[in-house]
Amino acid sequence: MSKKVCNLLSGLALNVLLISACHPTAAVTENPTSVPLPTALPTASPTASPVPTQGSPPEPLWAFQTGGAIWGASAISDGTVYFGSDDGNLYAVNAQNGNLKWKVLTQGIVRSRPAIFGALVYFASDDGYLYAVEAQSGTQVWRTDIGNSLPRDKREKLGTSTDPTGYDYLQSSPVVDGQIYIGSLDGNFYALDADTGKINWTFKTGQKVRATPTLADGVLYIGSWDDSMYALDVLTGQMLWKTLVGGEVQTTALVANSLVYTASRKASVVALDAQTGKKKWEFDYGSNMWVESSPQLKDGIIYIGSSGNKDVLGLDSQTGKAFTFFFSQAFHWSTPAIVDDILYIGGTSFKQEVNKGGLFALKLVDGEISDPNHEYWYFPVQRTLEAEGNWSGVASSPIVQNGVVYFGGLDGKLYAIRTAP
Repeated sequence: MSKKVCNLLSGLALNVLLISACHPTAAVTENPTSVPLPTALPTASPTASPVPTQGSPPEPLWAFQTGGAIWGASAISDGTVYFGSDDGNLYAVNAQNGNLKWKVLTQGIVRSRPAIFGALVYFASDDGYLYAVEAQSGTQVWRTDIGNSLPRDKREKLGTSTDPTGYDYLQSSPVVDGQIYIGSLDGNFYALDADTGKINWTFKTGQKVRATPTLADGVLYIGSWDDSMYALDVLTGQMLWKTLVGGEVQTTALVANSLVYTASRKASVVALDAQTGKKKWEFDYGSNMWVESSPQLKDGIIYIGSSGNKDVLGLDSQTGKAFTFFFSQAFHWSTPAIVDDILYIGGTSFKQEVNKGGLFALKLVDGEISDPNHEYWYFPVQRTLEAEGNWSGVASSPIVQNGVVYFGGLDGKLYAIRTAP
């Protein structure tokens, strides 16, 4: 690693951010009433949207406007993009042209990433329920109370306090593999039958669960706001191990190389032994630099964003030593998506100050994202809705499929940008 990278990384601790200073009921089948909202607002025809080149601001293939900020990641299947919005709807839009297929209204904001399994789509809402709807029509099949109810006025405005509860902006997202696995505001981790919504087992943690579980080799790995990572038996929910990592965990763990990679609001990234939970290494950013992005692995390098220091960081996956980083001037709650030699990640900006908010495309050259290879292109997203705390940009995690990157903005739009011919 270069002397320049070493010097910059050693100064991370100086670059701080103020933000860092019920019993379940049986499944029911009623459908909430939907309300009309705008459909697609194309900004360019599919044939007119060029592939971005280095340094050129991209032109969206299309943009779909919702009635609320989009915080959660999207999911795509069979030519349809599924995503939630703070207007309370789950949307299904055509991946090619952005036209609305259907929407389902809940009684709370929808920030969890939908999961598609077979003919159904699963997602959670702040109204307390986990939903299963038909992928083709949006017709509700069942919904089950998982104790996730949080009135909109209880969502504290981001940026008004240094209290971590003022940054409770995520929802756990479902993972489906025969059963559905998801965390909840009530501190429980749930396993439900995918066909009926019946709760098969629960596991109680010491605080709310906003992280999304990771399933690998019959084990579920998930973090909690009780500052711990857990490994649970997928069939029974029995705890296999628990490791204190020192900060609230909102990160979705990555399991690879017999290790569990995760991060926390302690401002560190850790690698834990997948069998025992024993810590193998830890990269510490310094005080007051939350890490809420989730890790991605490519060619032996762990790439991850962070909020407090406004960096996208690359770490050696075996040792945790810093390999490369890019200072973006944005707060990265988003998880990177890496395709070929381009890393895509969302960044947010507070009150539209000097910080940048939008989607970044960073070019990897031999794994490096430092100068002069860093910013391949940048797509700004301005604040046009009353998103909590006057934040703008992209908090959601991008997904890439068939040469198009899809991502939601805090302006309430889902964007599609062509990345390849």
